[in-house]
Amino acid sequence: MTWHPLVSRQLRNAFPGEVPGLAELHAFVVSVSDAYAAADGDRRELEHSLELASEELFERNRALERQIEDLTRLELDLARRTAELDRRHRDMALILDNVAQGLATVSLDGSIGVECSQAFTRWFGAPDASSRIWSQLAGADPNLAAWIQLGFETLRSDTMPLEVVLSQLPPRLERGGRQLRVEYQPIGDPLTALLVVVTDITDELARDRAERTQRELYSVVEKAYRDRSGFLAFIRETNQLVLCRRPAGVPLDELQRQIHTLKGSAALFGVVSVAEVCHALESAMQSEQVAPDRAAWASLVDTWHQFHDRADSLLRISERRSILVDWEEYQAVLASIGDPAPAWAARIRRWGEDATRSHLERFAAQAIELARRLGKDDLEVEIRDNELRVDTDRFAPLWSALVHAVRNAVDHGIEPADQRVARGKPAHGRLILTTELRGDELVVEVQDDGAGVDWPAVAARARALGLPAATHRDLDEAVFSNGLSTAREVTLTSGRGLGITALRAACVELGGHVELSSEPGGGTTVRCTLPVSWSRSRTRGASLARG
Repeated sequence: MTWHPLVSRQLRNAFPGEVPGLAELHAFVVSVSDAYAAADGDRRELEHSLELASEELFERNRALERQIEDLTRLELDLARRTAELDRRHRDMALILDNVAQGLATVSLDGSIGVECSQAFTRWFGAPDASSRIWSQLAGADPNLAAWIQLGFETLRSDTMPLEVVLSQLPPRLERGGRQLRVEYQPIGDPLTALLVVVTDITDELARDRAERTQRELYSVVEKAYRDRSGFLAFIRETNQLVLCRRPAGVPLDELQRQIHTLKGSAALFGVVSVAEVCHALESAMQSEQVAPDRAAWASLVDTWHQFHDRADSLLRISERRSILVDWEEYQAVLASIGDPAPAWAARIRRWGEDATRSHLERFAAQAIELARRLGKDDLEVEIRDNELRVDTDRFAPLWSALVHAVRNAVDHGIEPADQRVARGKPAHGRLILTTELRGDELVVEVQDDGAGVDWPAVAARARALGLPAATHRDLDEAVFSNGLSTAREVTLTSGRGLGITALRAACVELGGHVELSSEPGGGTTVRCTLPVSWSRSRTRGASLARG
């Protein structure tokens, strides 16, 4: 029988010989051997369990070590990120403290982020948790606040394209005498907030105004030296209108013609600032059908004063009038003094008269410049002045109003090059400016080779205004009616239907009349016929008699 090794060793120690065969002893030895075998099995099983537990504990220790390593790395990364974030916060605070722009992040409900630039705080005050961007930007202007608030409500509702809503928010503000530009930049996709960027453009606008003033003055000086007499006549007429007239009591249609003529004359001599104010006054008068109020008229007066002072410092326009005499003519006068015939008297009188050529040359330069601006390059202008001279003061209103006929010829008469070529014409347009003496009358013509008057359009417009349009005579009369224009848009150049009316009024005031002849595709001729001498009393009498 095989005993447990421990039992076998004990039996050999106890019984060096043979183990007694007593049944009781044998049973006892068997039980002890079985107990040892069971205990040994339990031991092995326990050892195996301990081995497994030890391996699991080892793996858990390794996992814990790895977690500790990961946590250590995370702590180091968090510390690094925290330091980086702190640095960025310091940098952002430094930027926000020193940037010249006003910066603020704004939620769609109008609440303002806690961090905004010092410039924003300086212009609009420090925001708090209850602040809303519309109140912050608008200040004491409730209408502006409502405008901005409506824009943010539209952003939240998402009922309109983002670009459209942002374009409707106010782009400019005035705060504390400073002009501010406001930009709204979207944040997030989908939209979660806006970055409001406010820039002080006061100095920029001042520089722009100064540059525009310098360019205007340069242009004026150039044109004034080419036609000093015409420029001085423009100054005198504008002084009479702007400084001596007030809109109250002046019929609206007459005031519209005067402002329109002033705009044309100002544009002719490059006085853009005055032309722009006149254009704004025209627009207001046309839409509201009332004369400018005191503030609107004051803007024209102030603009004119500013220009007059600038021009006066360079051109001495306030000095006593003088006559510029051509040197050769002056020598001819000197040579004729000894003659018995009084031919010299007529020559001396001519010193105080206007050479019509200077005016026609000015109109030619204006026409060429306008044609270039409208994309009608290479305009050909022919001048036929017939060496005429006329009274400077008497015909000054004519030259101021005639610019309307020149502009209409270039803007509405002469077609673009491609249309001209398609109609069998030269690509470039042609303009003829003429002054001639017919008996005791001065005839001034502006003739173009353009498309001619669109008589059907004139008839339609005349009917819309309640004017007769049954005969060609009716249409001839309608062309000179106040406000009749077939232009599709109103510009600084033309489009209100006042220019030709102003020209007619000027001719009637001088005792003359104006005619317009035109054939489809054959061009248009505007002809002004005026008596060489005519008293104002006779003009009034003639006007009343015709009325």
